[in-house]
Amino acid sequence: MAAACQKCKKDITDEGAECDRCDVKYCSKSCQNLHWKNHKKSCARTRTANPSEPPRYTTYGWAPPSSSTAWNPSRPTPSRGLEAPIVNAFTNLEKRTYLHNRPEKDVYEILIDCYRLRMEDDAKIVGIMEPDSIYASRSSDGKAGFRRFLETARRSVNGKLLPPWWNDEKQQECEAMAADAGGWSSLKTKLSKADVIQHYGDDHFPMQLRMLGEFVWGSAPGGQDGTQIRRMLASRETSTAGPGFVDVLHIDSTTGTGYSSAFN
Repeated sequence: MAAACQKCKKDITDEGAECDRCDVKYCSKSCQNLHWKNHKKSCARTRTANPSEPPRYTTYGWAPPSSSTAWNPSRPTPSRGLEAPIVNAFTNLEKRTYLHNRPEKDVYEILIDCYRLRMEDDAKIVGIMEPDSIYASRSSDGKAGFRRFLETARRSVNGKLLPPWWNDEKQQECEAMAADAGGWSSLKTKLSKADVIQHYGDDHFPMQLRMLGEFVWGSAPGGQDGTQIRRMLASRETSTAGPGFVDVLHIDSTTGTGYSSAFN
């Protein structure tokens, strides 16, 4: 028997939505948004009554990590999917050098997935669909929107966000990779946070992509700001929370409450 929407009580289909903090289900994002004013108080009480079930931070997608994908700052990230993973990823984000000193192919793939994940976040979290993305039109190939993203990235951080070797030729190569309908990085394929974790084997890689996107778009989806979280994680990369562990504070964007956990 299908679960019923918390708002309208209709059966929930595959297109349903779910509260990121307590797993209450809805038939659509619209019903979830309409019900939030009534739901948020009971949602907060549920989290208080069940401290063993920590809240999940919506935009940056924190959830209890699995043993195979948990973050260990002493290891290169991500654990797979790129030619040359790096250490101190959040430190490099804070320094705006996250894309520097990487193989060209890795830079292309990161930029493409940064854009694809943002299109997913805007559509699913904010309810905004990029006009030239596959979310707005099935006939769109996504190229025009991605090209605008690259042009904006090229100007970001006083023109220093992209690596020094970036030029018109490299941008064309990046666009060509994104246009390959049969590859992982195809703009014709939607990308979710779960897809990113599965492909790269790293719970925190979606967060890295979203934080990189902040430098291009000026904010996280919905106008949120990940600066404090980014700086906190950068500081943890050199902390001594224990051999092989890092103590991470997780923050709920709606209530401001948080919990900490040691990631191995």
